[in-house]
Amino acid sequence: MTNGHGIETPANKIATAQATLGLAFRLSGEVEEGRITAEIFKRGITVHTGGDGLRFSPFPEGTDQNLKDGIFNIVLNALSASALTVDETLGEVFGKASTDTETTRIGIRVMVHQLRNAFAHNPWRPKWRIYPPYRKSYPIELDDGTTFTFDATSLDGDDVKADQVGGLESWMKLLQHCERLVGS
Repeated sequence: MTNGHGIETPANKIATAQATLGLAFRLSGEVEEGRITAEIFKRGITVHTGGDGLRFSPFPEGTDQNLKDGIFNIVLNALSASALTVDETLGEVFGKASTDTETTRIGIRVMVHQLRNAFAHNPWRPKWRIYPPYRKSYPIELDDGTTFTFDATSLDGDDVKADQVGGLESWMKLLQHCERLVGS
């Protein structure tokens, strides 16, 4: 995993995306379980920037719902970043998706690229924008034996839902698969 410093490899880019998404899910779980509460809004913080710092004043009117909405957005951003990272990294390693002829990667690359695009157009309410040539059904098989289908035949214009990419479990397995794929 990287943190903005040190040597960056294709595999650790994807590992970083996985770790960030995992942390977002952990924080979401902590909020859902009540271990992180709206109390965090009552304290001010200073972000050290190398200059005077960026001060965030207390937000005493912050509610549990504000916290739940905020953590949902953090998870959404981490999911978006994972799609962007995998799409960019696969492109770096294997070239443009449109010219990839390796059948085991085509479905993965189409799905990842389409998910990235959905977030690019509206990161807070991602919608599928799938052009006609890509409105097909793509079988996906990961190296751990996980199989699912990315059915893009009628997604265009729909809100993104986890089950459309095999569920969050399959998405995490896909990230792990892609990390191994680019690391070899």
